[in-house]
Amino acid sequence: MVRKIEILPESVSQMIAAGEVVERPASVVKELMENAIDAEAREIIVELKAGGLQLIRVADDGEGMGPEDVPLALRRFATSKIRKPEDLYAIDTLGFRGEALPSIASVSRMVIKTRVSHSISGTKVVCEGGEIRDISEIGCPVGTEVEVKNLFYNIPVKRKFLKSIRSEYRYALHHFLRVSLSHTSISFKLIHDGRMVQELLSAEAPLIRMEAILGRETAHHLQEIKTEEEGIRLSGFISLPPFIKGSAEGIYIHINRRYVRDRIIYKAVLEAYRHHLPNGKFPVTVLFITLHPSSVDVNVHPTKAEVKFKDPERIYQLVFAAITNTIEKGFPQRLESISSKSGEGIQEGGKQEPAFLFDRPWNPGREARGEAEIEAFAVREKEPRWEEDKRVPFRIVGQIWGTYILCETGGNLIFIDQHAAHERILFEKFKREYENRSLRSNPLLMPILMECSAEEFLVLETAGEAFKAIGFELEPAGEKLYAIRAIPSLIDPKDSEEWIREILRELSFLKKGGEGRTLIQSLLISLSCHSAVRGKDVLRREEIEELVKSLYPFHTSVTCPHGRPILFLLPQGELNRQFKRRREG
Repeated sequence: MVRKIEILPESVSQMIAAGEVVERPASVVKELMENAIDAEAREIIVELKAGGLQLIRVADDGEGMGPEDVPLALRRFATSKIRKPEDLYAIDTLGFRGEALPSIASVSRMVIKTRVSHSISGTKVVCEGGEIRDISEIGCPVGTEVEVKNLFYNIPVKRKFLKSIRSEYRYALHHFLRVSLSHTSISFKLIHDGRMVQELLSAEAPLIRMEAILGRETAHHLQEIKTEEEGIRLSGFISLPPFIKGSAEGIYIHINRRYVRDRIIYKAVLEAYRHHLPNGKFPVTVLFITLHPSSVDVNVHPTKAEVKFKDPERIYQLVFAAITNTIEKGFPQRLESISSKSGEGIQEGGKQEPAFLFDRPWNPGREARGEAEIEAFAVREKEPRWEEDKRVPFRIVGQIWGTYILCETGGNLIFIDQHAAHERILFEKFKREYENRSLRSNPLLMPILMECSAEEFLVLETAGEAFKAIGFELEPAGEKLYAIRAIPSLIDPKDSEEWIREILRELSFLKKGGEGRTLIQSLLISLSCHSAVRGKDVLRREEIEELVKSLYPFHTSVTCPHGRPILFLLPQGELNRQFKRRREG
């Protein structure tokens, strides 16, 4: 009788194991960096070619391996980190499974050079597809250098699923930065295609590493957070509102110096910021949680990217309370400002006034925009400006809370979100000007130097031509420096750097371009968003009239470029029902 069940060949089982550990070049970078850290390296150099598709080389000055250990290191389940079952429940190293090196070797051409400090010579091992081809003696510095070439060369189907060189490099850069954040005592270097991309010197102060990775502007908005409770220590940095990002990529969570994705902590972070940030916006948080290894299980995910806590509720409450307290200490005036600027009205001359007025006279000489207090106004009923023009069948009632415009037309009330409406108007204008090649650009007399974070620099490299197409002229001026030489005509030069950073935050490694938009469209949307009036901006009467004219006729299906509704229609019949009126009047 023919057997149905067979033992897989060693080569196939190794490829299966490699598929769990090695997803892409970034996975190799992460595993080799963690091995170097466990080897007590003081300097780690990562070199990539073609985003890691051609070459990944990680060199360290750690303790190295002797000639008798190197062949064993390439066998599955060979590790120096654990000896007995109990060790699995008290892991204090980054690596422990004994799968990284053999898994990587099984899907690549690998060369290892290593030497221990008490030996005058080192060992070189050449491995191809998981099989050791050659072992020889070699002269090399103390430490270990692992060279991985042609990843997935023997699994063409797997290689086909990899993305572009730039995308794979971006993934690798993210892993490099995440690991570097939590090990400030180690120097790190990242080289891509022969160019030094990142050089992070060892630093005693964590904020120095934060600034080097996240950028000076982001670091300026960070507030240190530190607390301890019954064996759990939380430290790190969080951004204070209103500093925000358009994606969650600024949330870094480290457990015992290991970067992880943890839903419990992530939820605690977002819940702490829930009443401080708008929907779809995220803070920057770099959290380091230290607890006894027996209180956390790091052996729940093939790539060690997730953990399981013994007492998750305590972790949640600690993170939530620490962030909440830090935010409130940073903004002691928050509650007072809300109570004085709530929807009920404003304090003016010691009297409470309603949110908008029907009979307030208009003073055309008064400039409302830029005033600190939130002031509401309305067109006087005695002089409804547009009732004189019978072709315009609507009347502007006024502005509410400095954010919404109220109109009356055809037995309906129309509420208009002024920011969303202005954003849509500007986007259509900029799109036409771009298509007609009529977007104007103003050269600057003196270029403005802008220092970029690693993420910003990468986005600018990718989006440079698109920025130029909408009126910016930016060129590299040194390591992580760009010179701003020209800007769109509508931008004030003194605000140009802030504008560019805002747009870069929204692009966030082209994620918005990956939602079905072209890069140019994403830039035009960002330009429109940051050019439009904001909520809480008190508008002049002429500005309101011009904005409403541009929207008429009203189509409730129209949204802003981000997809938010512009209009809300309240029928008179619904209003009558709310007031229990059986018929109009």
